[in-house]
Amino acid sequence: MKTFTLNIRPKRQATFPERLLQEVGLKVGDKLTAQVKNNEITLKPQKQVALDALKEIQRLVKESGIPEKEMQDNLNKIRQNFYEKRYTKA
Repeated sequence: MKTFTLNIRPKRQATFPERLLQEVGLKVGDKLTAQVKNNEITLKPQKQVALDALKEIQRLVKESGIPEKEMQDNLNKIRQNFYEKRYTKA
């Protein structure tokens, strides 16, 4: 495990060492999500958070046993009903 030190400056800003960013594949402009648990901060790239969420969705879909075609058909019906209620005059 590699360890890096960050200094928090007066305006609550911190500079991430270039080697740290390279280690985790981040660049200037990327966003991080911070989680606090037991007085420890865990930082995750937001793109990783999105990928983790996608994996969880895929797992739940697989466990549901509902065929993908059936899910898509139901979603299309929901969209159509929403569209009709919102954009067509009764």
